[in-house]
Amino acid sequence: MTRMVHFLNQFFAGVGGEEKAQMAPEIRKGALGPGKPLQLHLGDTPTIEATVLCGDNFFAEHGEEANARILALLKEFRPQLLLAGPAFDSGRYGFACAEVCHAVSTSLSIPCVTAMHPENPGVDAVRSYKDLRTYVIPTAETVAGMPEALRKMADFAKRLAAGEAIGPALEAGYLPRGIRKDEVADKTAAERALDMLLAKIAGKPFLTEVPWLKWAPVSPAKPLADLRKAVIAVATTSGLVPWGNPDQFWARRNTKWGKYALTGHESMEKGKWEAVHSGYNTAIVGENPNYAVPLDAVRELEASGAFGALYPYYYSTTGGQGAPQVMEKIAREMSQDMKSGGVDGVLLVAT
Repeated sequence: MTRMVHFLNQFFAGVGGEEKAQMAPEIRKGALGPGKPLQLHLGDTPTIEATVLCGDNFFAEHGEEANARILALLKEFRPQLLLAGPAFDSGRYGFACAEVCHAVSTSLSIPCVTAMHPENPGVDAVRSYKDLRTYVIPTAETVAGMPEALRKMADFAKRLAAGEAIGPALEAGYLPRGIRKDEVADKTAAERALDMLLAKIAGKPFLTEVPWLKWAPVSPAKPLADLRKAVIAVATTSGLVPWGNPDQFWARRNTKWGKYALTGHESMEKGKWEAVHSGYNTAIVGENPNYAVPLDAVRELEASGAFGALYPYYYSTTGGQGAPQVMEKIAREMSQDMKSGGVDGVLLVAT
């Protein structure tokens, strides 16, 4: 009999909504929430021995601590397989499922199965780890797809519990993880490429071996009518925040952004700001935060009349390993805030 543990957030565990989002990890025996119908799909074996629950905000703000607590809680139950979610399109929940699965799979060397919408940022988190033991089952965007998601999770978990060999993603029903395995093919790469070309010319279906992303076209903004009258805001993806990181940015795969006051500052003084980013040497920015937000130079331009006025706040997020859909969401939210504040143009500082 395979022992399983199920990971849920506070909402799906039935503890509460946002008012319980700060709850620390805890474990309860048996199945909770969607774990109950999930167990029905699983049958008599494997069994959900316990459910780990954690608040969305607690995990988002204390990810490493949350994982450490969860691993400690699992010792008593000695699971052989972990289930997480389904998270659908919930970004915080999906990211937590991805992180818990990776922590458990690497620490306990057991397979983990989670489920979420393909555009959930948690999917990119799993792909970035190249974790051979973690699988993501695709779901609908909303909880309306719960019955189908639970059925798919149960079917996949039963295959793992039975020791079945799991094939490629498109054949086995999980989302691609960006992992390539060597195998001997019947045809050479040139022959396979020619087969795809001929199929495309003939209008027949074919499957490329090299996945590619489709990016929506972005139309450039119209030039400012009169720069000397324009209100200009500064934005950065360097992760520069007030000292202490008040909004708890993550150094990688960040999902947050902040808006911080510049009033009373002629320069970004050392010791008052810090950079939270895993993609470059933040010590350099720590010595001179103007590298990330060039307030000293912008103030000079403002004083010279090069543009109308500097917006009294700057906008910041951490771009390192950011999921494209998350970065797009952050950009939309920042833009809306800028427009409501009367901003005419933006200086986006390169990292």
